Amino acid sequence: MLETTVRLSPPLLLAAAVSLVIAAFLACNSTPCSPPYGTWEAEEGHLWVILPDGRMLWIMRFGSQFDTVHLSYRYRCSQTPATLDLHDFDGGPWQGKVLYGLFERTSDTSFRFCTAAGTDPSARPAYFDQTETVRFFRKKP
Repeated sequence: MLETTVRLSPPLLLAAAVSLVIAAFLACNSTPCSPPYGTWEAEEGHLWVILPDGRMLWIMRFGSQFDTVHLSYRYRCSQTPATLDLHDFDGGPWQGKVLYGLFERTSDTSFRFCTAAGTDPSARPAYFDQTETVRFFRKKP
């Protein structure tokens, strides 16, 4: 029977251990790349119902009155921050326009959204402007 003993030098062991720790950290902290399906509410009186099929409802409150707009969305999380573009509005002030937005999850139950209307993606904000950014929170049943 032939036996082989392999001895690793301390620097090589350290490098292997560091690589395993980094890989585990990245795996545990990866952000899910799925749209925020469900019902979300903003303090400004907006309610979003985001559906898995690329459609959503935007319910706006004006005093005691409500207006519901049906629309479509495109969500991309291949970059940071992610983008969320709203289009195909069936009415309201954005009908015929596209809202190009930045999207960032702030927790499992909240996200922030900053947008600008335009005819092409160059209208998208470059950063989350504090006065233009809206925070949404998962609506409790």
